[in-house]
Amino acid sequence: MLMFRIRRALPSDADVACRFTMAAAQEDGSAPSSFSPDLFRRDATGANSALEIWIAEDMASRPCGQAIACRGYDLHHAMPTMELLHLYVLPEHRRDGLARMLIAEVANRAMDLGARELTITTGVDNAVARRFFAAIGAREDRLARYLIEPDGIEWLAAEAQ
Repeated sequence: MLMFRIRRALPSDADVACRFTMAAAQEDGSAPSSFSPDLFRRDATGANSALEIWIAEDMASRPCGQAIACRGYDLHHAMPTMELLHLYVLPEHRRDGLARMLIAEVANRAMDLGARELTITTGVDNAVARRFFAAIGAREDRLARYLIEPDGIEWLAAEAQ
């Protein structure tokens, strides 16, 4: 049985985190990620970081997976929430229980925060991810998700000035 350890990402993990994010996008045919080491340092380190990142390592301390999440808030229930944004495991370590270990760390953090829910977003065509999330007890939600792209944000923001 392979052994892994999960730890919180450090500033020195910037290159690994970005490499894993790019690999995931390439595997599922998404547009390349804009996440860079500089953005990692800005958004995933420090007291006010927007992202929380966990790195999985094998027993030789080689990175082999990651989970990226962010905190949110459910205004209706007046409680914190947690959202899993990204989950990636190197192909050679899939089916070893590593993805489940990573998401368990995210769930543990959600509990520490008193989160009411852990939301997960994945592409509707990502059958592998959808099966995995269903297997760990997640259910598909019926909320509509809307996207305003940069031009639309700029257009709306102009109304506030």
